[in-house]
Amino acid sequence: MTRTALIISADRDVAAADVLDVALNGRPIRLAPQTRRMLTERRGQIERYVREHPEERAYGFNTGFGHNVHLSVNELPDKELQAALKELQRSLIHSHASGVGPDADIHVIRATMVLRANSLARGHSAVRPVVVETLLALVNAGITPAVPRYGTVSASGDLAPLSHIALALLGDGLVYRGGKRMPARKALSAAGIEPVVLEMKEGLALNNGAQYSNALGILAAAKYEILLKTAAITTSLTTQVMLGADTPFRADLHALRAHAGAQRVASWIAALMKDSPLREAHRGFDVDGEVQDPYNIRCAAQVLGTCAELLARADKTFAIEANSVTDNPILLASARDNSAYVDIVSGGHFHAMPLAVDLYGLIQAAAMTAALVNVRCARYIDGKRNKGLGDDLKWPGDLDLKFRDDPQASDKRALQIAQAVSSAMMIPEYASAGLTNAIWGLAMPSHLFSISTDAGQEDHVSMASNVGLRLHDALDRLAEALAIELAFAYQAAAIRKAMRRLPSRAPDNSKGWRALSERECRLSPPGEALLVAIGRHFKVVKRDRSLAPELAAMAEAVRAGDFVRAAEAAGIAFGPAHC
Repeated sequence: MTRTALIISADRDVAAADVLDVALNGRPIRLAPQTRRMLTERRGQIERYVREHPEERAYGFNTGFGHNVHLSVNELPDKELQAALKELQRSLIHSHASGVGPDADIHVIRATMVLRANSLARGHSAVRPVVVETLLALVNAGITPAVPRYGTVSASGDLAPLSHIALALLGDGLVYRGGKRMPARKALSAAGIEPVVLEMKEGLALNNGAQYSNALGILAAAKYEILLKTAAITTSLTTQVMLGADTPFRADLHALRAHAGAQRVASWIAALMKDSPLREAHRGFDVDGEVQDPYNIRCAAQVLGTCAELLARADKTFAIEANSVTDNPILLASARDNSAYVDIVSGGHFHAMPLAVDLYGLIQAAAMTAALVNVRCARYIDGKRNKGLGDDLKWPGDLDLKFRDDPQASDKRALQIAQAVSSAMMIPEYASAGLTNAIWGLAMPSHLFSISTDAGQEDHVSMASNVGLRLHDALDRLAEALAIELAFAYQAAAIRKAMRRLPSRAPDNSKGWRALSERECRLSPPGEALLVAIGRHFKVVKRDRSLAPELAAMAEAVRAGDFVRAAEAAGIAFGPAHC
């Protein structure tokens, strides 16, 4: 089946979903014919202008770069000048392709290529159509430049990553195709793509921009949206099995403090808990005498709602950036003739501070989400606070259940031994703490710590890509933490169903147990569907075993959005996380 191509056009914005579709799913991408004509026309205008004004030093056209701006090649004879102008651009790309570290994720680089092509197609960068079309041809052919993760300060653009991408357009450097790393020239030749010979300003147009940072942001935002919805799921499951209340998620309550994020998240959790027999079984306060739940439940909508608003803000920033012109200099319409784009204007649109702030906002969101998850995991294993689930969620065997019926049972010693030899779910709580701490450790605000570069010419930089790279690491750790909470909820739900009783306070305030029917042990309909989904990866812990393989499989399912889809199949209409 032939897929409809995404059309890159100067007069049409691309959405983040479009970028993701190309980067992740291989959707084809094309340059609009009218945009091709416009690029040709504007390129002709600026070429004539530079040729007719040899006395002008036009940055990026006939001068050196950065602190070498004072060096010009204009004094050369015409034949030598044309060769020098091309060499100027080739040298720029080769010299700036000096990134370090392991290669970046190919999906991030594919998204970067789409974003760079869209920016160049706006018609203010002075490139020929062949530059944009070759960039798109590589994307369509599945040729992804090998780009080292590190080496950019994200002001004057993501110079090193974008130069590695541009290197592939020249037929130089290394690329990935079909899962193999190979020389770019070999991959281009196999795909029938002719390498580009850059002309004046085109190298600078290719490597001046913050698209690498923005690609990191767009992919991270999509990941975090899945994790935020999964956090609403874990909140609903934990609230039910911990015998918490659903009242903190009422719509009329949140109408009195109308933060859009909290309202959105509260509506999710309320829907996920609706018609829970287990909740109805303890709607009175006779279970534990507590009128209020701890903050990790009662304030979950407020905390996660704040995260939702950080996500909404980031999405808006990334969308603006995706459809912006970000290189330098930029061509603007002449004051004398607004149909001629020959005013060469130097500016700072390549500075990625707007992205850095919102990338960091998503690290904050990940850290806040992880903190909620961790304190709930800590409560799960605490027999004094988990409302009858026992230490470490150890499985209540026949002996345990018998002792609960008759505390004077003669085999109490055997029960003590059985409990003593089991650690059950103890260590996943440690892992949750370690993951949460790791996320907090990734939360250094790099964008507040500028380091001057380029001999002081570029004396304030954003460090956005460093924030973005750490954000992706933080989201991977958060997926693992959420997987652990899902496992806890699954084990706790199984224990409730095995016990079929709740700790209860008698009128004289003495402690005992209240029997439940089989139905009263069940979670809400979406909750039960989610337990089935969890059970595909994780089994009830009745005897100690290594849980690492199951938790790893759970984390992959979290990242893939499996539990969000399971909730949606059960009737939960999440919609976008945007507020």
